[in-house]
Amino acid sequence: MPLYRAFELTIASDILLPELISLPENGNSIPDIHIVRSAITFPSMEQTAIHRRGVMARSGTGSDGSICLQWEGIASFRAVGGHTLYVDSYTEDFALLSLFTVSEALGCVLFQRGLLLLHASSVQVGQEAFCFMGEPGAGKSTTASAFVKQGAQLLSDDLTAIAFDKKNQPFVLPAYPQLKIWGNTVQGLGLDSARLVPVSEGINKFAMVPDMDFPSKPVPVAQIYFLHKARNRSALQAVQPTEAPVELVRHFPLATHLLTGKALQRHFMQSIWCASAASIWRLRRPKDFASLEEWVLSNATKV
Repeated sequence: MPLYRAFELTIASDILLPELISLPENGNSIPDIHIVRSAITFPSMEQTAIHRRGVMARSGTGSDGSICLQWEGIASFRAVGGHTLYVDSYTEDFALLSLFTVSEALGCVLFQRGLLLLHASSVQVGQEAFCFMGEPGAGKSTTASAFVKQGAQLLSDDLTAIAFDKKNQPFVLPAYPQLKIWGNTVQGLGLDSARLVPVSEGINKFAMVPDMDFPSKPVPVAQIYFLHKARNRSALQAVQPTEAPVELVRHFPLATHLLTGKALQRHFMQSIWCASAASIWRLRRPKDFASLEEWVLSNATKV
């Protein structure tokens, strides 16, 4: 069974996951997570606001605490105990199946392991992590790409997992070395299109694999940015620590029905810890690629 590395975890999988870092199958690695093909019986399911490639996801929670996620025509998933992800595939497209597996489905397992999850892209600048959040189209991946172009290391794209040490300091867990960007970003940032490959997520979108070693250790969170496009708001505004829980919960990447009871309390406390350790900003997206690169250069001095 193929072995992979992502989010500081070893993953044994029945299905191919080409986005992740492969590990030797004859090594001594003990899997933290097993991804297993299996038929799935659903609990009561509800529509979510989660969408990918134009498909809306349905989600439900089993009486045993398992989390189910269903993408019509693609696959269903059931996360159990933070250690097993069952997959029932409806497609023969292995790349498409992998795309949907390493995103929200794997996120369900990470959520069960107690990590803070954010719909964000993150990079390592010097010895610190910068996280970028925003509504779809706000420029999360584009901003991360601009930092990578200037020498920053990619930590995650779309799904960021944050762990905390014994002193409640937040650390981004390196996900896997792939950044998905639109064709206009490739052109706007002057990236070498010959080194990119189309992805199955949508038309004119490409996979960028940074030409550098992928970080192997968690990176302390230093800066968190909420990107927006509103021209009638400040270009840069500090987010007060008391505002952090509400802002961060808006960028929870999984079904909102999961954030109840103790899980919601945990999310609130983890948000407060992030606000205590990092600077948090609302940033108006630079108006064009030249302005973006200028802003990145002014903030990438630690690279």
